[in-house]
Amino acid sequence: MKKSGSWNPARVFDALGRIGYNPVSALLDMCDNAVSADATKIRISINLAPKLSNGSGKTKAIIDSFQIADNGKGMDEIGLENALTFGSSESFYAEGTLSKFGLGLKSAASSLGRKLEIISRGNDGITRIATLDRDQLIQDYEYELREANAEEQLLLDQHVGSVEKTGTIIQISKIRLESMPSPTEIKNRLNARAGVIFYFHLDKKSTEGGNALQIFVDDTPVVPIDPLFRSEISVKDDELDEANWDGLSVKWILKPQPIQLDNEGSISGTVSVVQLPHPPSVANSGSMTQAGCRDKYMIGAGNYGVYIYRNGRLISWADNLDGMINQDQDLYSFRGSLELKSDSDDILNLDVTKSRIHLSEIAKSQLTPQISEAKKKSIKAWDSAKTCLNRRLGEEPRDTINEQIDSVRKIIENDEKLDEKVAPPEEKKKLEKRRNQAIETTPATPEEESKLKEKAERVQYVDSLPDNQLWQRALAADGSLIVRVNRSHRMIRDVIDAMHNNKQLVMTLDLFMFSLASAEYKLVYNSSYEERVIEKIMESFRGHVGDELSNVLRKMDLPVIIGS
Repeated sequence: MKKSGSWNPARVFDALGRIGYNPVSALLDMCDNAVSADATKIRISINLAPKLSNGSGKTKAIIDSFQIADNGKGMDEIGLENALTFGSSESFYAEGTLSKFGLGLKSAASSLGRKLEIISRGNDGITRIATLDRDQLIQDYEYELREANAEEQLLLDQHVGSVEKTGTIIQISKIRLESMPSPTEIKNRLNARAGVIFYFHLDKKSTEGGNALQIFVDDTPVVPIDPLFRSEISVKDDELDEANWDGLSVKWILKPQPIQLDNEGSISGTVSVVQLPHPPSVANSGSMTQAGCRDKYMIGAGNYGVYIYRNGRLISWADNLDGMINQDQDLYSFRGSLELKSDSDDILNLDVTKSRIHLSEIAKSQLTPQISEAKKKSIKAWDSAKTCLNRRLGEEPRDTINEQIDSVRKIIENDEKLDEKVAPPEEKKKLEKRRNQAIETTPATPEEESKLKEKAERVQYVDSLPDNQLWQRALAADGSLIVRVNRSHRMIRDVIDAMHNNKQLVMTLDLFMFSLASAEYKLVYNSSYEERVIEKIMESFRGHVGDELSNVLRKMDLPVIIGS
């Protein structure tokens, strides 16, 4: 006897959203559908709403909905039904499509929110809307499908141009806020990742005569980024000489070459490896700052490895190829590419999120010696560049911690501006007033603003501070936070400088100093207390802390304390 099992569609919908997506990967996975539909323009919108925080009583900007609009082929009634079907038919996906299992839209949408709406117009000229609401999935997997009303049709027209043109809008609402990063984090990561992920579609030189794709995050256009920066490699002097590399330019370690993926030799990919610049050497040359070099070439932890593309779409960011590429700071400039077609999906066991592969034995056997040799060359080249440069500049720990503090602080400051934007008029006026007052009280000097802009220096050492203070908050004209640290204070002069070789200690102290300044600013900016009174109390407190530290250290046996 055959029996059909029962199922809970709401739980299945929730489970689909937990197969490995984060908000950025989910939104970009839905962009895949637009690319497969031959879209030339995609807009990702993050719509905000104000919410009163239970803790502080302040208004916060929260995500109300996500929207992905494209001018692709659109969908007719059958296409919409297929889009909302679990494991939708392969007949809807053309050769070379970015789609794979027919689960992407449903699972990506579920990871973001509980309600999915699709407004689409295909070649039949009829605008339709399909709505799937998780809260209404009780016994059956049901969704509403109807012709769009005038308002919904106008919304699509605003994105694709006119009623005659095809296109689609996907909207996700009832957002899962409990697992959602801040709006600024999502926007920043979208802008940073989309240019790499869709590089071959965005880059006009790579479209083989077709129209280049355009992607916008709100109103900001996404810039195509080749993670290997191949266009910068010199035509003449293009191969890496690892023993004499000066660290200033991109070089080939392994030029593009085919790699066999199956035993028969019918399925192949293309592997390439480059050496990116050495940031301290670039900074020393004066062509750009060290922070600027790291930002431009994405040099740092989490970005070195092999970038794996499938049908021109990145599916794995900085992959270590099953452990072939170990964690090593001397590999920061190592960057590879593995380009695949969809015919390799089964051989490499591509997963549902199209973000992870498992190398076949034949692929491992071919890649292992190539990657191993490329790693050796990269590490030796990095060491050569360091040898050519003043070691102190190359290993300055304060550069590293400043870059990280600056990256995090920019997100916080952008979120504060979004909170102000959605706050009620009275609250907005109060926040602006407190911020401006804080800037007027401790303004940054032009030299300090220049260091912040050019070198991302959030922690800046000065010769002295009034009343023997150890630290002091300063604010740039745009509200960017800086902390001044008194290098003449006994704590710095007799303790920290005496242990300058302890990089972790130096970075920890800088982080601690900045956190003190950040906490002060938060109190001034967000507190319900009168800001001028708070400023006087904190100024006095800093003086007392500075004096107490000096008095205690004066009485201590410092050589024993610091081990000298």
